Formats: sequence, C-alpha cells, structure tokens
Amino acid sequence: MRNRLLLFIILISAAIHSSAAPFRFIVATDGSGDYTSVQTAINACPDNERSIIFIKNGVYYGQISIGTKTVASNKIISLIGESRDSVIITYDKSLTMVTTFELATAVQLYAKNFYAENVSFVNSAGNTGQALALYTAGDMATFKNCTLKGYQDTYRAKKGTRGYFKNCWIEGAVDFIYAGGTVFLDDCTINCVKGGGYIVAPEDRYKYVPASSTTTGKDLNLEFIFRNCNITANSDVADNSYTLGRPWNVTSGAYYLNCKLGSHIKAAGWTTMGGNETTASFGEYNSMDKNGIPVSTTGRISWSFQLAKEDVDNFLNPTYVYAQLSTTAYDPVAICVSPAKPIIGVVNNTISWNSVIDAIGYIIYRDGKYIGSTTATVFTNTSGTGVYSVRAINSIGVLSDAGTLPTALSNVQIPDFDITLNKQFITLNRNVESIQLLTTAGSIIAQNTNECKVTLINVPQGVLILKIRDKGLIFTKKLILGT
Repeated sequence: MRNRLLLFIILISAAIHSSAAPFRFIVATDGSGDYTSVQTAINACPDNERSIIFIKNGVYYGQISIGTKTVASNKIISLIGESRDSVIITYDKSLTMVTTFELATAVQLYAKNFYAENVSFVNSAGNTGQALALYTAGDMATFKNCTLKGYQDTYRAKKGTRGYFKNCWIEGAVDFIYAGGTVFLDDCTINCVKGGGYIVAPEDRYKYVPASSTTTGKDLNLEFIFRNCNITANSDVADNSYTLGRPWNVTSGAYYLNCKLGSHIKAAGWTTMGGNETTASFGEYNSMDKNGIPVSTTGRISWSFQLAKEDVDNFLNPTYVYAQLSTTAYDPVAICVSPAKPIIGVVNNTISWNSVIDAIGYIIYRDGKYIGSTTATVFTNTSGTGVYSVRAINSIGVLSDAGTLPTALSNVQIPDFDITLNKQFITLNRNVESIQLLTTAGSIIAQNTNECKVTLINVPQGVLILKIRDKGLIFTKKLILGT
C-alpha cells in the first residue's frame, strides 16, 4: 500500500539579479561597484529624479558637493551606506588651512530633497578653527541613522532651509550645530568632546511665533529643536563644562524638548554671546538627567525659559514648524518610517523572503556584510556559510530592519546519503553526528544525535529543512511533507 506521507527533495533554482538593483549606482573603494568615488557617482546621476546610491564599507576621503554656492543642483540624491560606522566620508581641512568656507567643508548640499542613511560625515581637522563635516544649503534634507563628527562647526544649516535628523549621532566641541536653518533633531545623540563648551549656536530667525500667540509669553524663533535627544560627553569631558548653546545673532532660537542632559551641562544651561541674548529665545521643556529624572532648572541663566506644554504641543512640532517656512509639503517623520522587515528562509545557498509592501528592492547580507541586492524575493549566494539577513528598501532609500535567519544553513549539498522514510521516521543509510528537522525560519521541530533517523511523529506538513551534521560538516536539503 502506498504511504500517505510523501517526501520531495528538491533544489531551488538560482535567481541572481543585477548587482546594482535597486540602486542607480554602487560605490566601493575596492572596485567592486560602479565607481570608487561617491562624487563621481553623484555626477553621473540624472537631474530631476531620485537616484539611490549604495556605498559599501570604506573610507572615502575628499570633498563632496551636490551643486555649488552659485548654482544649485536639480539632482535628487539618496546616499545609503552598508553600515553607519564603516561608511565614512571624510575630509581634514579647516578655515585656517584654506581660503574659503567652502574649501573647509567635507560635504556640501546645494540641492533639495536629499536623503542619507547609515553614513558617517567627518571632518578630522581637529581643534584648528572652523571645519565643517556637513553643510545643508538645500531645502528638505533628511538624515536617518547617520553620524556627524568634527570639532568646531561640525554642522551648518543655511537660513530658510528645512532639515531633519532621526537617530543620528552629532559630535563636536565648539558651536558644533549652528547657523540659521530650521532643523528638528529627533532621538539623536549630541556628543560633546574635550576642549569645547558650546553645543548649538543659532544665527537669526527666518520665521517665528510671536509672544502674543504663546502661552509662555516669549517669541519662539523657529531654528534648532532637539526632541527626545541624549546630550552626552566623552569620558574625559569634565562635569559642568558645557552649555546647551549661545546666541550667534540677535533673534536666534533653540529648544530642548524631553532631552536627557549629562553632568557636563552647566547649571546655568546657556551662555551669552556679544549681547545677543537680550532678544534670543532659548528654552527647555521637561529636561532630565541621564537616568530620566527631572533636572533642577532653578539655576538657569535669567534670559532662558521653561516652555509651556501648550507651546510645545501647538508650535514646536515638525508639522507646524515646517509649514511656516514653505507651502511645499515636507513630512520627514513619515519619510523616515521604515518598510516592514522581511521574513526570510535559507535553503542550501538560496535565500528567499516575502514581498514587502512599498519596497522597490532588497539588500542581502551575510554575517552583517553586503553580498548583493535584487528586486526579486530570492537570491542565490555562493560565497559560503553564514548568518543571512535581508533589508527592504523603499523608493526614497529608507531601509527596513534586517530580517535575519537565527540559524545559518550551509551551502554544501548532501553527498552520498540514502534517505528513506515511513510514517514514523526519516532514515539515513548510516549514523551521523546529528540530524534535525527545522522550519524555514530555523526553528527546530525534531532532532537526534549519533543516530541515522529522526522522528516524523507530530511533525507538521509543509516545507521543512533537513539538516545533517557529519564529520564537522553541515549538509541541508529542502523537504516538502504532505499527504
């Protein structure tokens, strides 16, 4: 009588896609991409359409610019790094070493709708004067999970432009977030290094909420707004050595909302600068220490203030603030929402996953390193065993969390095992170190050691993985159990 349980051992066909999909270009220092230079890749992108550039891990030295001070660019660029700490765009000049501000800036953006994720922007000139890691001179520049490092003037934002930072690390010593842009910094780490003393130095306002409209009774100059940020310092930075900021111009504005302040922040909170404090607008709401305990603000400098909750809710939110600057819609909070995490499985050397809504493609990693990208939902890799993960990417370049298979499977094929079965067991022709049945997500259903068989009792029907360990090697096969 024919067994009611049938077993099919199948191989999955390869589905290798173009290495660049879904990217316009891939940049890699080792020559494995389309270009070795980020600037060259940017130059090759067309105008007036989104170009997503993927940057492999590496140090990319030299200045980068999208457009110029005199001629703005129509390119719409997204820079997506393989990993935040290992994709480093760096430069090492300050204004004391060169003749112009532009020559002292690592990355300059004279273009609208820029997006970056998992990229570090660094100026390593050190304590040598103005040395910018980033200057945003185009409207609607959005950064997610990026790093900015410098010493003096790490980041500058042009007056009248809108910017947004999500889950970023910004580091410096002297006025390292400054100028006249209108910028929200959400859930960021603002890290202070030894030798400085001032975080933010806003210039003069472009738009403001008049005191007559606020519950606090103060003008709200819409410039730098830190929300849910951690204000930290390196271990060699002394307690009570930093202020939250100082007013670079007469109508400057900066606000810290629900932020955790390290012990390096002085009790006064803020400091003067050339008398500009008389018309500056510097405020806080619900400041806490690093443990989340409310800090005392009784020692704050007299011209700073504590914000009313109504003003925070009504005025100091991205929707309201960005609408004051332009009728062109800009919703970076929505832009930064990640696609859903792919659910993946691995069989032999083939990785597959579900189709993710709004994804234009997928990036595949092995042991955290990029191995390929595709617009399909299957990818065949021949580079060896490891833990595989997949990220979805949308049309802006925003990445999903990584869907990761907890148990990596080998790409080595089963050599000479004879496999038989009955209603109760899958049986091999000899004993092995271990034999397991797993789900496609890597969960163990049944297993045995130093045996030649594994039970099928109470094993669900469907797609499973047979995994065999023998003589230090791992062999896998895809099984379909059914009636």
